[in-house]
Order: sequence, then C-alpha cells, then structure tokens
Amino acid sequence: MSDEKKKEVMRAFVKSFEEMDVEKALSLLTDDITWVTPFGTFKGKEEVKRYLDWNGKNSKEVKFTESGPGILVQGDIASFEHRISGIMQGEKVDFLAMCTYQFSGDQVKEMKTVFDRLDIAEQATSTWLPKKIVNTLVNKLHKGLD
Repeated sequence: MSDEKKKEVMRAFVKSFEEMDVEKALSLLTDDITWVTPFGTFKGKEEVKRYLDWNGKNSKEVKFTESGPGILVQGDIASFEHRISGIMQGEKVDFLAMCTYQFSGDQVKEMKTVFDRLDIAEQATSTWLPKKIVNTLVNKLHKGLD
C-alpha cells in the first residue's frame, strides 16, 4: 500500500472516531489488532470496540487536528502528531497526542497512543475536591522545577 493510502486509512480512522462510527473504525483494523493507550491495552476488535464505546460515552464533540509534522510514514509504520479537543466530564479539553500505526496489508495491525492524562485531568476537573487533589499532585511533580 502506498504512503498516501496509509495516510488516508489513518485519517479515516480519526474521522470515524470523531463521528463515533465504531463499525467504520473497526473495519480499518485487523482482527488481531492491538491498541496500547494510557487507559490500557486492548487486543482484538471486541476489546477495541469496548474502548471506543467507552470513549463515546465519556467524550463529546471530539475533534482531531494534525499538528507538528502531522503524519509521517516509513514502510509499514506511521506516526501521527495531533491535538485532540472535546468535552470530557462537562469541561472543554485540548491536549497533544502521538500515535503510531503498524500496517498489515491495507489495515492497521497495531496502534500505540500516548497523551498526558494528568493534563486532561487538570482541564476536566471542575469541582473543588478533585481539582484540589489534581493540583496538589501537579505541584508535587513540579517541585524544584520552578
């Protein structure tokens, strides 16, 4: 498959994620897909479906915007730098994410997604006690940096 076709598959996956078209997203993946995320590792289409459904229930108005170099392809591996915005727990969030995709034929066999869950928690936490807990953790991690 050409590099451009791989980019098309990746963009189609992102679009299906934004539209919460789980069946379309799954059609782009091999049956033995492995997706490693900050929320866990999901193996096979049934586990990935569970993760996508969970995302759909916990995130609204999700939008992916290519950033930095965008999509880079080398052989059967591609990387994708992007920002994800949307609403989580009733709060607007916007964060940087990096994904790598490994292709098998014209489908994705493996994905690895990396983003900062603490950054999301800082943005999505609005009530006083959770906000206090998150801010205490952030301040402790930054101790000595400032």
